Amino acid sequence: MTIASIQNHAVDTPDSVRTIARFLDVATGATGRATFYNSADEQAALERAAHADMAALDRRAYTGLICGPYVLDRARQTGVVQLLSTPSVDPVGEASDALVRAVARLSVPRMLNLYAMLAAGRVNNARARKLILRTILGSPALERWSVRYRRKLAAALRHAWGARRVGILRSILVRERAGEELEPKELRLLAAEIDRFAQGRSRAVVHECVAFVLGAPGPYTRPLLRAYTDARTDFDAGRVLPYETLEGLRGRFHPNEPAARVLELTKSRLTAGQRLAKQEQAERAGVEVDVDFTRYDAVRLYLYAFRRGMTDEVARALASRARQAAASLDLGYRNVALLLDGSASMAGADEQALRPIAVTLALRDAFRAAGGGNADSSVTETWFGGRPDNGGLVHPAGATAPAEALIEVLAQGPDIVVVVSDGYENAPAGRFAETLAAVRGFGIRTPVVQLAPVLAAESGGVRSLVDEVPVAALQRLEGLELLACRLVLDAEPEVGLRMLDRIAAAGGEPGRREVGAADVGDDSRSVPAAVPRSVFEAMPENPSESAPEEVSS
Repeated sequence: MTIASIQNHAVDTPDSVRTIARFLDVATGATGRATFYNSADEQAALERAAHADMAALDRRAYTGLICGPYVLDRARQTGVVQLLSTPSVDPVGEASDALVRAVARLSVPRMLNLYAMLAAGRVNNARARKLILRTILGSPALERWSVRYRRKLAAALRHAWGARRVGILRSILVRERAGEELEPKELRLLAAEIDRFAQGRSRAVVHECVAFVLGAPGPYTRPLLRAYTDARTDFDAGRVLPYETLEGLRGRFHPNEPAARVLELTKSRLTAGQRLAKQEQAERAGVEVDVDFTRYDAVRLYLYAFRRGMTDEVARALASRARQAAASLDLGYRNVALLLDGSASMAGADEQALRPIAVTLALRDAFRAAGGGNADSSVTETWFGGRPDNGGLVHPAGATAPAEALIEVLAQGPDIVVVVSDGYENAPAGRFAETLAAVRGFGIRTPVVQLAPVLAAESGGVRSLVDEVPVAALQRLEGLELLACRLVLDAEPEVGLRMLDRIAAAGGEPGRREVGAADVGDDSRSVPAAVPRSVFEAMPENPSESAPEEVSS
């Protein structure tokens, strides 16, 4: 069965629609970490089941979504493992095209963590080996990777080649570098295992980098490799190395050198993530490390603000990110009431402390920007639990009690209510559903949707405050297209499936332009007219003209 075959029969295939919905929740909401209520193992079990069921339902669509831009990197990693660990209908295409595109969207550490996941799962078929060797040996950054990720690269190559072949290749490379003449069978082995994956890169450079990664003795001619070996005896020779590489050499060979000196020597080559993470260390060491806050996503900026305090520079970067996200958030010329959860559980677990509330704040900002840019729409916000402080941050506190807040926002007469909550109502449990049922009895039909910044393993996806409310998971604003698709899937399954089919096709075809929210419904040549431009256009119109005082009574 495929998504295309389900589209016109969604009512008759509710289990298939639920499978797709659960996968979308995992793809946009699972981080692989524990939450306030679930352990990491419980979350991982949910992820594995959701990925396996979606791949079994429609492998091509599943592959397209994994390769596309809207899923989390965690979903991309899990998806590649799923595809490589199960038989493929197109093994050549998966290895040479789709999976390479999926891996290309990962950062280098996450790519190498993916290969560690393959090793842990004993996934070592021809497709897996080809993927590992092509993405590592064909990289133009192989020299830099070799000094920065030496151990992880060695582990990945060992998994691809096997311990015995690694030993043979290392021996051949040592002899080659010593100027010895290689036998024809040795040249053929190097060509088969290394050269054919180098994608036109210099044979000599690739061979030297592989020899270094596999622990072959020097001397080396490449600048970074030579600096690595020289820095063992001359610390200053390591000034061209990445921060973590020089720090490792300091700890092993130069313990008397202060850690601050490593930061001073390498500050110009710090990654964006390191620049943000090492601000406190830099201040203590008296080293100035420049940070361009516009390079970070809104969630990460909020986490930084919680740790270091909100500054004008961070606030400006957040406003810029909100405007960017608002471009994909068409409010459909409506008045939106945000009902935001600031309760204690939104602090998350130690592994992802404050991430749920950071996601909520980032989403709030995107809605504000979308409403502020349109004279025909407005956005209001109402919090339950914690409240915003003077710096605009919300520190999670108190119980999850959204029912009274729902009455308050409905009294404002909005066109739609967007609840952002983990769904763990506890003051008391079930009161939100009772309240919504009561106002429905008054004839008030204002649409309500729920967005969840965490998954609930015991619910098999996200935890809904009430069954009738469409709900979707969200971890980053770049996933709004899939979020819209997920919400529409609850309200209008056929329409949601058409949206998903388009997104999956765009992600699964090389060179095809990726579909954004503005594309859906705008291109009459390729998109069905019934596909909405945003989730809000898919929601039913509010048939009630009840006065606000009827709600408050």
